[in-house]
Amino acid sequence: MPLLSIIRAVALYLFLIIVVAGASLLVPAAPVVVPGAPLAIVEEPTQAATTTLSIATTSLPTPKGVGAPIESAGAKPAATSTPVVTPPITISLEQAIQSINNLASTSSVSSVNDRVRQALVNIICTTAVGGPFNSISASGVLIDPRGVIITNAHVAQFYLLRDYQQKDFVSCIVRTGSPAQPMYNAELMFIPPTWIEENASKVDDEVPTGNGEHDYALLRITGTVSSSATLPSQFPFLLIALNTPPSNTEVVVAGYAAGFLGGITVQKDLYASSAVSRIGQIYTYGGDMPDVYSVGGTVVAQHGSSGGPVAISDTGVLTGVIVTATDAAETSQRDLRAISTQYIISDFLKERGKSLESALADPVQEAADFQKTTVPRLTNILINALSNN
Repeated sequence: MPLLSIIRAVALYLFLIIVVAGASLLVPAAPVVVPGAPLAIVEEPTQAATTTLSIATTSLPTPKGVGAPIESAGAKPAATSTPVVTPPITISLEQAIQSINNLASTSSVSSVNDRVRQALVNIICTTAVGGPFNSISASGVLIDPRGVIITNAHVAQFYLLRDYQQKDFVSCIVRTGSPAQPMYNAELMFIPPTWIEENASKVDDEVPTGNGEHDYALLRITGTVSSSATLPSQFPFLLIALNTPPSNTEVVVAGYAAGFLGGITVQKDLYASSAVSRIGQIYTYGGDMPDVYSVGGTVVAQHGSSGGPVAISDTGVLTGVIVTATDAAETSQRDLRAISTQYIISDFLKERGKSLESALADPVQEAADFQKTTVPRLTNILINALSNN
């Protein structure tokens, strides 16, 4: 067996031991919600009972105000499989082994919460005065130490409209910290063409509908917003789960929730939020694959949390990306939904014609290829939709 294969096998074995090693009680740091005792991943998943899914997008439509979510198409319940976590598909073998070793000393829910919040980013896009759509604020999560971010397509689509009507008509920046501070510029690395084709007509809707299908995208950090600042040698990031955990698995959810904030507050005093919850109902867009699942109602269940991470609470491994939520006056009464990383990996292969692992082998080249071969067509689709609306 080649030496590299042996090393990968050993790394995977060590990581799986860590995953099963158990968790400890949360020592909360505001504004984290204190959970009950953590529950280890169970062997047999709880079968989903309902057959409908009523959801709406959770992005902040405009700093001027937030529209009420509205219902959208349903999805069917899905069977789940016992989760298997591999070394990260986004980094080199040496970085993978280092990350696995680091997990051994940081396996409490409190430390996982810290790592999730460190990998969390805020994406804010502002537009020139008089445009057909408003500014948005949303979330994302770093999945690669070289600065690759995963977020929602309904957020990343605004990168396609950067020069709509005039140069730099849309300006998007990546912010980090709490409160969020402007830090990085980024470029679109991937957005599913199917999502653009099916949702272009909604680009200027104040409250767009959707069930989360194909609603993910990749961004690549290209530099800092300040000429005096430098990029870090390695960005904080989360490992990626290949399989979806079963119902009742404890998770940490995070985002830059802004549902109750005004525009000025969003721009100047937007704080990160995180909470501990559990995976509830698991759904599929078709077939038996666990594509999207519920994580209940917490402080994170607000506009602005779109694109935020859902991570397994005892390992910090990314297992989903926040995409939608049901409507209710109180966040505790809402039901936040996430598309699974298992679905994203599978759908990326179909949409891009290559695996996510191979695409992330060279983020710079992958982003350049996508910009050259696909971005012009997708931009034209959005521009035509705006012209016809």
